[in-house]
Amino acid sequence: MENIIISLIGAIFSGVLATIITLFVNHKAEIKSRKNKLAAEIFGYRFLINKPEQIGIFYAALNQVPIIFSDDKEVIDAYEKLLENSLLIDSKDRIRKMDEALITFLKALCKATGIDCKNWNDSKVMKVFGA
Repeated sequence: MENIIISLIGAIFSGVLATIITLFVNHKAEIKSRKNKLAAEIFGYRFLINKPEQIGIFYAALNQVPIIFSDDKEVIDAYEKLLENSLLIDSKDRIRKMDEALITFLKALCKATGIDCKNWNDSKVMKVFGA
């Protein structure tokens, strides 16, 4: 009888432990997937940053950053700098500073998502089709 109870407790414990580990791993994978998807969207729409008539799509992706990357200080700092520069009044100064901040932000996104961009110069980060 004692062996049956021990076996039953062991089976329940191992099942619960396996479930917890599976949930944890799946949660981490889902977060990584969301980060990768958002980074891809931002890279895909980055050419819209200085096109006021179409920028809403890009901003929609950017507005998700504080939620999806809340655990990454480097990304959040770069995001806040980009946001700060978007509020500048002088349009020439704003465009120049936003381009600089966007490069820093995109490189931070790459680092956070595991994309190796160490060998990318600024023009490679900003070069896009359709710009």
